[in-house]
Amino acid sequence: MAIAIANRYARALADVVARTGDYRRVQGELEDFAALYRESADLRDVLRTPAVPSQAKTQVLEAILRRLGTSLIVGNFLRLLLANYRLALLDKIITAFHKIGNDRLGVTEVAIASATELSDTEQRALIARFEALTQKRVEVQFRVAPNLLGGIEARIDSTVYDGSVRGHLERIRERLTAR
Repeated sequence: MAIAIANRYARALADVVARTGDYRRVQGELEDFAALYRESADLRDVLRTPAVPSQAKTQVLEAILRRLGTSLIVGNFLRLLLANYRLALLDKIITAFHKIGNDRLGVTEVAIASATELSDTEQRALIARFEALTQKRVEVQFRVAPNLLGGIEARIDSTVYDGSVRGHLERIRERLTAR
């Protein structure tokens, strides 16, 4: 239920942002506020508790928005979340908004794990390969995973491309034990 609500809010925000196409800036502003919201238990308590009057909550939110230099669109969105008691869903909304923004911008996220640090040339080659594979622009997050032994493992959403030595050895083991 919470995810469905978060998705509705994220879609509504994405529809407003579509006029300018500035998904990345809005994403950044949401994440800036969310980081502050996550860090401060006092802030969460003030904005969530029914004991604090709505006007006082709004004043606190306004002060934070001014300090962060938040745009009108994001400010209005956060005011809406506050008024509708939905700030607790902010992280889920941000995740959904990020996915919607990427879809609308034609961007695919790829997480690549390698046994060792990849050189710039290797990273560029992998980016080009995944752009050709997905027919989209890719944003890649590289990380080192020594347990792979060698090679790489790439993840796009729920699809895993396993080109690791560990994966190859596991497939050989499965074939040998299947007989």
